[in-house]
Amino acid sequence: MSCLFRLFAALLALFPALATAQGNSSGLASRIDGALEGVSDVAANFVFGGPTITEGVTLPIILVILGSTAVFLTVYFKFINLRGFGIAFRTVRGKYTDKDAPGQITHFQALSAALSATVGLGNIAGVAVAVGIGGPGATFWMIIMGLCGMTTKFAECTLGVKYRRIQKDGTVRGGAMYYLRDGFKEIGMGRFGGFLAILFAIFVLGGAFGAGNMFQANQAFSQFHGQFMGDMSIDTAKLVFGCILAGIVAAVILGGIVRIAHVTAFLVPFMCGAYVLAALFIIVSNIGELGSAFGVIFSSAFSTSAVTGGLIGVLIQGIKRAAFSNEAGLGSAPIAHAAVKTNKPASEGFVALLEPFVDTVVVCTMTALVIVITGTWQVSAEVSSKAGIAMVVAPGASEVVQQLDNGQYIHVKGTEDFEKPATNGKEAEVVNYTEVIGLVSPEFKNSTKKTGWVESSAIADRKGVPMTSLAFGSKISWFPKVLTIAVVLFAFSTMISWSYYGEQGIIYLFSKFGDNVKIPVIIYKVVFCLLVIVGSSASLSSVINLSDAMIFAMVAPNLIGLYFLLPVIKKEANDYLEHVKRIDNGEN
Repeated sequence: MSCLFRLFAALLALFPALATAQGNSSGLASRIDGALEGVSDVAANFVFGGPTITEGVTLPIILVILGSTAVFLTVYFKFINLRGFGIAFRTVRGKYTDKDAPGQITHFQALSAALSATVGLGNIAGVAVAVGIGGPGATFWMIIMGLCGMTTKFAECTLGVKYRRIQKDGTVRGGAMYYLRDGFKEIGMGRFGGFLAILFAIFVLGGAFGAGNMFQANQAFSQFHGQFMGDMSIDTAKLVFGCILAGIVAAVILGGIVRIAHVTAFLVPFMCGAYVLAALFIIVSNIGELGSAFGVIFSSAFSTSAVTGGLIGVLIQGIKRAAFSNEAGLGSAPIAHAAVKTNKPASEGFVALLEPFVDTVVVCTMTALVIVITGTWQVSAEVSSKAGIAMVVAPGASEVVQQLDNGQYIHVKGTEDFEKPATNGKEAEVVNYTEVIGLVSPEFKNSTKKTGWVESSAIADRKGVPMTSLAFGSKISWFPKVLTIAVVLFAFSTMISWSYYGEQGIIYLFSKFGDNVKIPVIIYKVVFCLLVIVGSSASLSSVINLSDAMIFAMVAPNLIGLYFLLPVIKKEANDYLEHVKRIDNGEN
């Protein structure tokens, strides 16, 4: 294995040299992006197919199924997502758990590990993508999906523990592929369940490669480049960063250097804490604007504006980014939760329902509020069809222009009552918001002019992490540096987690041909590491389209399993609730 790692490291060293040799914008990184764009478009069209609602807006059937299933399960289990809140917290504390129960980790450890994996770039970049494309109203639908997704997570994680397999050495294997295979066998549909299990195992590989790898690398590079690699050509920077990150990932999953993973696991909770505290600071510091921010979010949720694709467009972004962030309904979470120490499967279901609440309802909402309060969302949607925007400083404003991020950004106090300024002969959108933040053209940098021109192409670059970074940086000037470290750590820890998910898919697929799955696992890990470079080299649009397609493909077989196994979930839930009642009444 160590020889393989050294060979991989040697191959990595070739990529930056190839990029530098190109010496122009059509270098290796650009070619990688071009190749990925075609693949991502095909995958996205296949997975997100559906009827066309309005021009340019398609209603993906898979998202309708995911959203309606979350609502149905919430009603079917009589709002267990709300009723079970107290039970969930007491279960995490270990009140209802037998200390000698089978498994590897406690409920608290399982929840901590799961939150470390889910609270990350989905909250930082995913929310910004949703707001950037769908407007602030997407946040409302993210919250709704987060609340209903709690029940979906409860159901799938209950099944994950119910049908897990404990090996002779004490290790645990679990996940959707096991409850699809074994659960369907119990109800006399073994062949169909086996087919769904294989399908899911294949799709979880795609999820690991896309959402769990390339998206993470892409957004980590986007933030790191803006803060620390601005002097390097973009093509070279992409490949250098990708190779370094791929090498570190390879050191852990190929070279077995677990200390790096341990250090990351130790630091990630602190980064989560720093992020949440910074968001709270900005929200509390602008508490007077909180009501209007919620007002914008709520009113935009039911917007019929063509700019955001109307109500359907906002709803689509809310469902997409909520599921991408909290993974409810994807079937990935049961892989991790299967290792918990318990002899009551539904106990972990109750613990798991806390994840979408913390991840989406709390942290994602905080991110969205920061973006709305600081005004960073207000530009891109309004100028998508324009050459740029013209910004005007309000008469008598206390600040004319505040330079941010090495002079690349400006913060302008606008006014709702002014004449249209000169726009260099370009078609422009006159921004009549109180505050607008955007990238400026070179001629406006370091200027005290009261009129500024912002290119639409520059504005489009602020989707994802750059938008969130800009929002935080506008209020806490030094925080983007801290956010950069957090983003890289979040990306790395998520890659390690998803590499394990994909590995479980490989093990399931190839264990049918014998116990020796070592070679397929090694091949998978090498491909996984190489795709880190692809992710950092590609554009956000290509990466997120492919990532969405790969991760949402997992939904179909998983939700079919949930519907057919509803009686099993209900039985386990009732059994655990009876157990809880006995313990609360002081019985054994």
